[in-house]
Amino acid sequence: MPRTPVVTRIAVTDDVPVLYALWQELSEVGARAEKAVNPVVTPDISERLADAIQRPDCRVVLAFVDDEPAGMAMFQAVQPDPLSDSTVLRMIHVVVGAAYRRRGVGHALVAAAADIADELGIEHVSVGVYPSLREASRFYARLGFAQVMVQRVVPTTMLRRRLCADLTTRRVDDLVRRRNRMRRPVPSQRLSRGVERVD
Repeated sequence: MPRTPVVTRIAVTDDVPVLYALWQELSEVGARAEKAVNPVVTPDISERLADAIQRPDCRVVLAFVDDEPAGMAMFQAVQPDPLSDSTVLRMIHVVVGAAYRRRGVGHALVAAAADIADELGIEHVSVGVYPSLREASRFYARLGFAQVMVQRVVPTTMLRRRLCADLTTRRVDDLVRRRNRMRRPVPSQRLSRGVERVD
């Protein structure tokens, strides 16, 4: 039997303290590697939330249950890549308060995405999900979100170390191959039949 949503309203907001309180829930999700690129550790997050609210390409929405803030999401109209003609409504920093999970808040936030996309004339909505959040991934898959690509992120310092190690490994492998070729015994040539050996 489907759950009856209990969300009483969805509203575009500029209430930074309420958003900040919900934002704190993000620090509890994601694996260690994911937190490396997760902005929850940003110290000036209140200022950044206030800046995001003012941006013309961004909307910040709150979901309420019985007039209590229960969840938030940010929406941003973006061009997927410089070569694309289309615009996608990107759904980011989706948070449902722990006390309000499984009560329709997530559905209401996704419905808000559909409404905003229609209002802006955007044909596609996208959402990013950390790999460790399997339940969230299944939730979006049930609503029709399909995986288009896997985006991988690496710290630049680690990338440089790995590139150097990879290059060194390849050079060593090439050197070993060359040495092995030089050490191979030259196959003895057989004398052709009918050719006499001259001493």
